[in-house]
Order: sequence, then structure tokens, then C-alpha cells
Amino acid sequence: MAIVIDGIIGAGKTTVGQIISEAYHIPFYEELKSKTENNLAQRMLDQFYHDQNRWSAIIQVMFLNERFKDLKAVEHLKTQALFDRSIYGDEVFARTINDRGQMSDDEFDIYLSLLKNMLEHIHPPELLIYLDVSVDKALSRIKKRSRSTEASTIPRDYMVDLKKHYEAWFNAFDLCPKVRLNLEGSFDATEEHFDPELKEKILELVKPYIY
Repeated sequence: MAIVIDGIIGAGKTTVGQIISEAYHIPFYEELKSKTENNLAQRMLDQFYHDQNRWSAIIQVMFLNERFKDLKAVEHLKTQALFDRSIYGDEVFARTINDRGQMSDDEFDIYLSLLKNMLEHIHPPELLIYLDVSVDKALSRIKKRSRSTEASTIPRDYMVDLKKHYEAWFNAFDLCPKVRLNLEGSFDATEEHFDPELKEKILELVKPYIY
């Protein structure tokens, strides 16, 4: 009962989600529920970007738990919803951090075990929309949105590794229909600057999955 939007940080997930949500009146569950700098998720992200080895495991569990809570709420209400990043895509971050040596193998195994337990209690999504952008374009958008210390603390090499793992994950994903959208030059940082033709394409693409 879910349509999920995935891609690297700064790909445009929130903007695309807002476009679909407003057009079809579907609840949109955003990754960061509060835009204030002092919310728990943003504080944890700030600490993670400053010391990835110290905070990698706990921040992954935090985001995984939040996604699971949202999915349970949607299952309980028996409604349709949009998600700004999926519980499946969450694994990409954990795998990237583990591959970089910033999360131990034991921590990663615990994370995967927790994820497996959660996935036994939810249904696969109806559609996966993957937003494809270059690392440089994503970093440019991150800088423009000025979310706390994010723009100045995300390492470029981390984004490169994240992009590599996202591509592998998307190519292997087979739980539902999926589509790749190239958002490299389609919009700046907000819906107001979004390419009208691409906006219409996205809405037509999603329409068969709306009920």
C-alpha cells in the first residue's frame, strides 16, 4: 500500500514526494519529520557526519525504527502512502558505512537481523521510484537547502560510495515494479523550479498505482 521514493541524499526525494502527494492527496511520510535544527534526527545526523565511526550504528537503528513505525501506522490505517526513502533503501546506508569500515561487521549483522525481523511484518511497496543524480548535483542541492551543518560536513567520498551501493541495490531490487528517473538537470532545489514536463511525466507514471 506504499509508493516509495529512493535515491542518494540530495536527489530530490522530498520535492518529488510533495508533488505526488499534493496532486493525488496521498499522505507523505518524510524521512526528517521536523525541519528544525534541534530535532533529534538532525542532531544525530550532525554528530554522525562529524564522527561516523562513533555514531554509525545507532543512527542506522534510529532511522530504521522510525521507518518501521511509519509503515506500521500505514498498515494499521489500511491506507495508501508515499515514503521519502524506503525501509529497503535504508540498508544501503548501513552497507555503505560497513564497507567503509565505519560500522563493525558485528554491528552490521545485528542491523541486518533487526531489518529482517521487521520486514516479516510488512508488505512490499507497490512501486519504487529511484531518483538518479550525480554526486556533484546532489551536493549542490544539499548546500542550497542549508539543513543544519549537513552541507559542510558530508564527505564527498562518502557520497560516491553511497551512490555506488545505491546503484547495485536498485539493479537487484525485485519486490515490486520500479522506475528510474534522471533528475540531474530537472530542478534546482524546490518544486517551483521543477521542469513542468518531468512533473507531468511523474504524475502520469504514478497514476496507475493510485486508488
